[in-house]
Amino acid sequence: MKWWWMVGGVVIASLLTINAQWYGNAATFGVPIGWIIMLLVLAQFRKPTSTPWAVSVGVMSVGAAILLSIPSYSLAEAEETLSKMYNDVTYMESVPTTGEEWNPFSPRVGYRFETESGDSILFIPDSGKTFELTKRLALMIEGESFC
Repeated sequence: MKWWWMVGGVVIASLLTINAQWYGNAATFGVPIGWIIMLLVLAQFRKPTSTPWAVSVGVMSVGAAILLSIPSYSLAEAEETLSKMYNDVTYMESVPTTGEEWNPFSPRVGYRFETESGDSILFIPDSGKTFELTKRLALMIEGESFC
């Protein structure tokens, strides 16, 4: 196994771990991970004279993709922002959302928080917008039936 495969594997594992722990799977690291895999496969077939510029272009493009994939708010920042508006908020889960347009760098996940009074709040990590969820909608998100 070549050393660049190991470096690529460590970077991919790091991105996935950071996404799960810091961003509640809201970061859209699919594009940079795809580019890393593509660059690793292309590195197998490169010409020896094209190595320096290919590596620099590859590193810059993956770096730019990573920066574009990070949402504006992490879980901790979202909780801190909501704590200013509500007394006690607790992170419950990440909820899939749909957008108006297709953008590979736009998160498709919202953070659902619950206040101490039992209200549910949806926080959009890319824009910082909040939505108060009704009890009925919160139960549907949790998968419980209500009648």
